[in-house]
Amino acid sequence: MRWRTLPRGARLAVIGAVSVALLAAAGLVAWRVLGPADVVTPATKPYPEPVVPAPGAIGVLVSAPLVLDDRIRVFATKRQVWADAPPNFKYERSALWSLRRWPAQLIGVVAVGGGSPVVVSSWSDGELVGTDARTGTVAWQIRAETLGDAYTGRRTGASTIYQPPGLFTTDGSVIVAGPAHVTAYDPTNGARRWQVAAPAGRDCRGTDLTSDRQYLVHDTCTGTVRRIDTTTGTALTDLDSGVTTAEPVSCAVGHSHCQGVRLTDTIGTEGLILAGPDTEPSPPLAAAGSLLAAGFVVTAPDPAAVTRLDGHDPRTGAVRWTWQPPTGDTTPPPRLLAATDDRVLLLSPDHTLIAVDATSGKELSRSSLQLYYEPDFTYDLAQVHTSGRYLTLVRTIPDAPATAPDVDYYLTPRTVLLAAS
Repeated sequence: MRWRTLPRGARLAVIGAVSVALLAAAGLVAWRVLGPADVVTPATKPYPEPVVPAPGAIGVLVSAPLVLDDRIRVFATKRQVWADAPPNFKYERSALWSLRRWPAQLIGVVAVGGGSPVVVSSWSDGELVGTDARTGTVAWQIRAETLGDAYTGRRTGASTIYQPPGLFTTDGSVIVAGPAHVTAYDPTNGARRWQVAAPAGRDCRGTDLTSDRQYLVHDTCTGTVRRIDTTTGTALTDLDSGVTTAEPVSCAVGHSHCQGVRLTDTIGTEGLILAGPDTEPSPPLAAAGSLLAAGFVVTAPDPAAVTRLDGHDPRTGAVRWTWQPPTGDTTPPPRLLAATDDRVLLLSPDHTLIAVDATSGKELSRSSLQLYYEPDFTYDLAQVHTSGRYLTLVRTIPDAPATAPDVDYYLTPRTVLLAAS
């Protein structure tokens, strides 16, 4: 029987059945493509061996890397965390492992190295995911307090891994500082160790940070710095009153594992060393731009144009060593850039990186960060990150406002300079 000879009712029934089938198929496809999903791509190769690079420029990257244990680089985008290796490769490589989630957006990433390395990511749906850094498999996944509703890392992902909002590490814990609570988790299995009410209200929360054993937050409404012992979750004695600014000093990544803090009030500025659950006054640490490295406070008369560095005893302020440029050095005065565990880094306007031994003031190396295949740019720095010998500079167009579109903000498409000291 031909289609035209079918009764009108039968034709409508067939059309209806076909339409329902097509809609169902389309819905199934849409669900499989757009439905909530976690896609884990584990590593197919062994965990890489550590690589310690020689001083100088290594290469330029599109995304900002978080270097873990000199073995892998961890990257972040809106819906993905992934790693590649080796860490001294001049460009990004194929992913060693990857975690992609939909429709949640990535809020922050921290990493814990050592014998059981884990990469912990916080997502806009409140999920906190611990990824085994060696295999890329999910070690644990729990519901935690939501730290944001959208990805803010822009093109490079730098702020997501170098300054994750409300996400910190300490010795032995991952700290989630949300609007309502501060919670400590075991990085190996995600178990909750303790939880306390947020010591500063949502509208009063200023700069916060961790040391190896403390969580500190500036309560801007009362002008005090609240503290929590991150081993037990118990409250510690508040710091000062009338504090207008709290500045983290010499942190491992972002505001985690900070060695000190600089507090400014109406009277002046005080430097404090964060030692265990205690704080120790450090007069030289009150100097603007001063850093802590290898147990010394390093100061410069002008941190933006260094002609001399002094290494001080952190408690007495006595000068233990002094560095000055060699006689006849024509390098423009460098800026005080950062400190690692054992060295102080300076960067000159002509892109010369100078490494100074933090224990003796001896100049260790002097290398150019100017790559032969890049023009000789002048640039500003949005983020600076160090990990062991590795150094990452996120370069921006001079004087570009932070609100500018990426094309008018970042120096080049490959704006992340990877180097070694």
